[in-house]
Amino acid sequence: MHLNIAHKIFGIALIVLVLTVTVAVFSVRLTARISAELDDVASTQLPLSYAIGRINVRILEQGLTLQQIFALDDETPAAVKRIEDLGIEIEQEFEEARALFQKEEKSGFALETVFRLDKALSAVEAEYREFEKHSLNLLKIMDSGDLQRFRELLPDLNKQQAVIDQEIDNLREHISSVADDAVKRADAEEKYLLYFNAGMTALAAILGLGFAGVVTFMLVRNVRNLVRGTEQIENGNLDVVVPVVTRDEVGRLTGSFNTMTDGLRMKERIKDTFGKYMDPRVVASLLDRPELTQLGGERREMTVMFIDLQGYTTISEKLPPQDLVHMLNLFLGNMTSAISENTGVINDFQGDAVMAYWGPPFTGPNDHATLACKAALKALENFEQFKQQVANELGEQAKDLDLGMRVGISTGKMVVGNIGSSASRKYSVIGDPVNLGARLEGANKNYGTHVILSERTRELAGDDIYVRELDLVRVKGKSRPTRIFELLKDAQDTSGFLEGLSAYRDQRWQDARQAFESWTNNFPNDPVPRNFLERIAILEANPPGKDWDGVWAFTTK
Repeated sequence: MHLNIAHKIFGIALIVLVLTVTVAVFSVRLTARISAELDDVASTQLPLSYAIGRINVRILEQGLTLQQIFALDDETPAAVKRIEDLGIEIEQEFEEARALFQKEEKSGFALETVFRLDKALSAVEAEYREFEKHSLNLLKIMDSGDLQRFRELLPDLNKQQAVIDQEIDNLREHISSVADDAVKRADAEEKYLLYFNAGMTALAAILGLGFAGVVTFMLVRNVRNLVRGTEQIENGNLDVVVPVVTRDEVGRLTGSFNTMTDGLRMKERIKDTFGKYMDPRVVASLLDRPELTQLGGERREMTVMFIDLQGYTTISEKLPPQDLVHMLNLFLGNMTSAISENTGVINDFQGDAVMAYWGPPFTGPNDHATLACKAALKALENFEQFKQQVANELGEQAKDLDLGMRVGISTGKMVVGNIGSSASRKYSVIGDPVNLGARLEGANKNYGTHVILSERTRELAGDDIYVRELDLVRVKGKSRPTRIFELLKDAQDTSGFLEGLSAYRDQRWQDARQAFESWTNNFPNDPVPRNFLERIAILEANPPGKDWDGVWAFTTK
């Protein structure tokens, strides 16, 4: 059906006119108001909302292009040309929006509303002028080489863009409110028209309402589709598409609604794309709170984990590049899965190693140590799956590969926040506990273990995990000793091992040797006692002295 709403209602008026001129005059006037309301929404308010959406997307793209220039310090002609083109497009969008306002003013319809929307648009345009002026100034300063001044002014660019986004959101709220009011008025007036006609004459209901019912069904069906689409967007489903079943004003309104949804979907796609390069929770926090993008951080207790693929250098010499990369991706994928399932944040992939951390606001203040330990156990489980995948996919090449993994976990006060420069930064953690976690990962080589925890990790995790005390050590680069623990999958009786460890620290070498040898006889696959037996031989030949504190110092990382 290609007629507009006015023509449909006019057909109803002709039928009613046969019965009563009064009903006809009333119907024509009321339906004209309905048509004007819907036409105003479809031809002005929603196109205005779409124009504002395009302005928002182009300003965002202009800001991203500027950030690329500033981050790479590479003011290429193509990038500058793109910024200029976007500026021209934004100017055209503002002109189009102004033209829509002029159309509203000429119609003499809702002048107070037009003034309010025009004022909101002027606020957006004024903020954009400041943003554009500041952008050009930054480009000039960057060209002049005044880096100090450039760093001082760069944060203002993000603040101005945030202000523009806020002003655009305010304008969109105004437009949405006006559109909702218009649709509600149209719906109320439509119902009143039906009740009035039905009350005037039964014959009018039989002859007129039959045709009116068809038209009303078309209108209400479209409105209901729009309501359902709006509810879907409120629930976070931006993939909704409302079918356009007519070519009247409501059909145009539906088309404008779909176009607006496309703009929202584009913004979410940008967020999803960046979420593949850093944890989506970090991306969401930075988008929702722009102030977090500034350099700086805060000190809080968190837990950090380092995972490393054992013997990667040797493995890389045995596999062709394509198979090596595929194997590495399988390993990192399995480790990432273990960390993500336990709410950890992937900080970095360092070749064959993974760095992750736990702590507020991504976990509870007392849960991070336990979650990190659970992630380590899950990583060990996934590693067995990884080895099977390698065997299945690499075939004969996998037989000579000595695959193993090591994990170091450390808990303590560390700095978390944006670290880097004004041009390039990263949301990360730094501090002594981070360095200790890396050292503990490497310490596994000395004991033949898979997972070593720091003393604070063991203390905070408490009864939620099973451990065996390993040693009292001083890692390279640290002066203070730390007690370390091996993470176990389940509860085990380690009393025999601890007896040997106690005798070792008391310099009762014979008792220590007997305890460790007995443990080795009972558990021949445990490599840790052999490490202590080698130490005992060295310490017996070179007694450490009565004041020895039992600390073993590592001279390598």
